[in-house]
Amino acid sequence: MLKEVRKCLYTKDKSKLNIFLNVVIVFVVLVFAVEIAFTLNYSGVYIVHSSMYPTLTGADSDDVIGGDYVYVNKHAKPDYGDIVVVYDGKGEYLIKRAIAFGGDTVRLDKGQLYIKYKGQTDFTCVEEEYLDPDCNDPNTKKNNFHSDDGYVVKGGHFFLLGDNRNISLDSRDYGAFPLDNLDGVVTKWSLEHKSFCTAVYSYFKFQLPSFFGLK
Repeated sequence: MLKEVRKCLYTKDKSKLNIFLNVVIVFVVLVFAVEIAFTLNYSGVYIVHSSMYPTLTGADSDDVIGGDYVYVNKHAKPDYGDIVVVYDGKGEYLIKRAIAFGGDTVRLDKGQLYIKYKGQTDFTCVEEEYLDPDCNDPNTKKNNFHSDDGYVVKGGHFFLLGDNRNISLDSRDYGAFPLDNLDGVVTKWSLEHKSFCTAVYSYFKFQLPSFFGLK
């Protein structure tokens, strides 16, 4: 009788252990599945240089702390005002704001943006609340872009500007970028929570390596 009781208790303990192990396995599999799905759709971007200031703060280089960290959706289609990552065709990736698309006409007058949208006959004055006046000097040549007729964006292209208009190298310098060069659209949720995303990235990228004496 005692042996049967012990056997029963052993069986119950083994059953609980199996349930626990199964739960752990399922949890690990789910974590990996979510991570794979996330990686297929999103990628992280560490901001370097100040062409998107004040919306995004950039580090002096990619190996020092101080920049914001955000995520881009690699499959999203850009819309007016979205921040995008684009390949410049010369081996570099740029992060800028989508201003206009194929068929639109763009003009900057003393730092004020005007767009004549495709199919329209008049320019629309675009309010850009994300700009800092200190980064948008109305007297510079860069901020008085093109003639009264404006710059016409070719089909299949989009016109990109940095938020720090005084120093940004963008479509004023390179012309419109092909939509095929789009790498992704910065997600609104990572912009809203960029402090958290940046803190997590900075901890694992900079604090942990230094803690272990790594460079």
